[in-house]
Amino acid sequence: MRYLAGIGTYYGFDDSIGLRVAEAVSEAGLDCGFRVLDLGGNVLDLVHHLGSDTRSVLVVDAARMGLAPGEFALFAPEQAATRKELAGVSTHEGDLMRVLALAEVHSGRRPPVTVLGIEPAEIRAELGLSPELERRFDEYVCAAVAFFGDSAAC
Repeated sequence: MRYLAGIGTYYGFDDSIGLRVAEAVSEAGLDCGFRVLDLGGNVLDLVHHLGSDTRSVLVVDAARMGLAPGEFALFAPEQAATRKELAGVSTHEGDLMRVLALAEVHSGRRPPVTVLGIEPAEIRAELGLSPELERRFDEYVCAAVAFFGDSAAC
C-alpha cells in the first residue's frame, strides 16, 4: 500500500495546506494506486498505516525551510530537524519526526517516507490560505500526484 498523508489544521491558515492538498487529490479522483489519509493534527494516527505492507508514504505539510513563501521541496525526514519543543508524543502534540521514530521502534522497520514540505507565508488562527500558497495550489496537487508516478493527471 502507498499513502498520501495530509497533515495540519484548517484553523492554522497556511498550516492547512497538507489537508487541502489531500482533500483536492481525493475529490478530483487523482488517487490512483495510493490511498489518501487526512490526518489533521493527529499525526500519531500515521503509525497505524506504517505496517509491513506499506511501500511508501508521502506526507504533505507546511514546513519552515527558509524558502520563499509558497516554494516547496521533497525531502526525507532524515534530512530535517524538528524544532518543536514537546513534552512527549501525544495526540495533542504532533511532531512527524517523533511519530516516525516511534513507528520504527514499534514495528522494527519504517517504510520509505517522503515529505512534500510547503513553505508557509503565515500561520495564524484563521481559516484560509495566503495568496502565495493559493496561487500555487495546483502545483502542490500535481507534485503530490506525480510523486506516485502519475504526472499525466495534471
